[in-house]
Amino acid sequence: MSAWDGRLNVVAYDEVEAMSNYPTQAELASYRGERLRRYEPHVRLFAELGVPAGGLRIVDVGSGSSAFLYALERAGMLREGLGIELSTTRHAFAERWREEERFERVTNVRADFTRVGLEPSSYDRVTAIDETYLYLAPQDATYPARLFSVAYDALVTGGMLVLDFRNDMPVVKTLPPRGREFQVDLPETNAFETATYRQIPSPDGRLIRNESRYVGRDGTVREKVEITEVCDVRSLMDAVSGVGFESVTTYGDLSRSPFEADSPRAVIVARK
Repeated sequence: MSAWDGRLNVVAYDEVEAMSNYPTQAELASYRGERLRRYEPHVRLFAELGVPAGGLRIVDVGSGSSAFLYALERAGMLREGLGIELSTTRHAFAERWREEERFERVTNVRADFTRVGLEPSSYDRVTAIDETYLYLAPQDATYPARLFSVAYDALVTGGMLVLDFRNDMPVVKTLPPRGREFQVDLPETNAFETATYRQIPSPDGRLIRNESRYVGRDGTVREKVEITEVCDVRSLMDAVSGVGFESVTTYGDLSRSPFEADSPRAVIVARK
């Protein structure tokens, strides 16, 4: 497998959120709380986008631990949530969390989103947040178009596809060919103490190889590699519109600031 093969993404999260990372119930509860807080801006955004009577019916592609869906249920905004996740460990983490905290409105499925049969015209929102969208094209060039199509078919009239990801276009313009490396101290709720990140641009500037090295407080080391797309937001908007969405709007953050070339994020909201 080459250094730029997007299939690396399939195994990148094999050890992320493994239960062995949280040896005590207190550590597990602390981490879960941190994950819920992380999605507070997303919950506010979805409240602003509108919640139908009875709550939202949502499909979250690349749902990870399903913290976003659980945050929506905690906020009383969820009628039905379907989390689709490829990683075995993250799916297991989500299921244990669901069972222990007795979440009643979330179903977690471990699968490729293209192989989950969604009932047509049955959901209010289809989401791919937290950089999930950036993994799709490197993994399979057909995935973005298939996501748009799957979402359009699954949404009710007036429903929305919501994509949220880093805007790496300004980043890749400043990356030297050898890449850059930086270290951060992780919050105490994290199973690891520090993380070292290295970002390397592909020769054509269309991909970034993200290498991560995590060091635990006990000296445990975990490493992962992800290949992400450097997304041309204008081209993405055109592709989404081409599926048939009535309107496509892009914001620069989760507070719905106007999107600019140097915005830190791109938040795409496409209405059917």
